[in-house]
Amino acid sequence: MPLPGKPLVPQGQHGGNGSIVLLLSLFLLLLVFFIVLNAQSVQAVSRVKAALGSLEKSFHIDPRLRHGDDPFASRAGTVIAVQRLDGVGDLFASAIAVAKVTTVSPGQLMEVRFAADELFEPGTATVRRDRQGLIDRVAEALRESRAGERVELDALLALSPAAVSQPPGPIERAGALARTLVADGAPADAVTVGIERGEPGEARLLFSIRLTDAPGRGGRR
Repeated sequence: MPLPGKPLVPQGQHGGNGSIVLLLSLFLLLLVFFIVLNAQSVQAVSRVKAALGSLEKSFHIDPRLRHGDDPFASRAGTVIAVQRLDGVGDLFASAIAVAKVTTVSPGQLMEVRFAADELFEPGTATVRRDRQGLIDRVAEALRESRAGERVELDALLALSPAAVSQPPGPIERAGALARTLVADGAPADAVTVGIERGEPGEARLLFSIRLTDAPGRGGRR
């Protein structure tokens, strides 16, 4: 029963002001949370940009990959680089049926294996006449250079320490191949030859895409 002289409070209005205060408190709490979250995200973006800047100063990054001037399949190599190496592999696959063409790294490295007699006259270090068209196309691929990249060749002929090498040996043939390619127009610093342990009479050609310092400039990196 209400005390005499005190007004009646309608039922349901008890604590009404408390509910409003509670809602306002929750709203302010959420607002502070999102402000803090936004501040942290801005700092994180700044830290990422600073880290990327440090990496770019320490390592060479192909400008086309950074700015998107050329399409690329992945950081393993540009689409055009993949096409260029695939084109070289197709030359050998069509000219030498027994050649084994392997893409070691798309757009970066391709390996071609075949018997050296498929390229040289038997018992000599002379390139076969019917392979001159192949040599011409390979020299052309080595000669063509896009801005910032070019194709290079490492030619390795096998030599077994357990077998007696009959003349002409792999060294003579490797040198003859390099001279033939250079005479056909391939840049001298784009061709490297050598010997390696393996099955005698086997040749292994490694075609790679290398970045150059500036358009038209060679030099292995």
